[in-house]
Amino acid sequence: MRIMLVVAGLTMLAACGAGDAKPDSTAAVALPAATPISVQIVSPAEGDTVGANVTVVLAAQGVTIEKASGIRVAGFGHFHLFLDSPPSAEDVVIPPNSDHIVHIGSGVSTHTYTALAEGAHEIIAVVGYGDHALMNTIRDTVRFVVKH
Repeated sequence: MRIMLVVAGLTMLAACGAGDAKPDSTAAVALPAATPISVQIVSPAEGDTVGANVTVVLAAQGVTIEKASGIRVAGFGHFHLFLDSPPSAEDVVIPPNSDHIVHIGSGVSTHTYTALAEGAHEIIAVVGYGDHALMNTIRDTVRFVVKH
């Protein structure tokens, strides 16, 4: 009788597939989410009243800020600032430095404007690839007032 029970138990295990379980190839595998690229103007703050010399402090997530390398590498770039001017279109090379455009190609995250005229101003910060093409449409904008 014991032998019959053991045989019956083994037969049931074989029928259920015990020990032969294979991973379900259709099951979704959770991968860590990539940090979305973002840029932030830390200072000045929206609506600030400042003097003629304005230091802009920047931060970024999802991208490594480095010196401009001259080449396009995904996930690596540097800051650009547009003062009172619209930014370049995505994937378009940002024009050279001017009164309104600043390339911060050294890899730092600050820039000081000197002797800004009194009145309302707007700064738009973007991240460009090493070849100075705008990385994406992610940007941050701050409006502030200069008073001497």
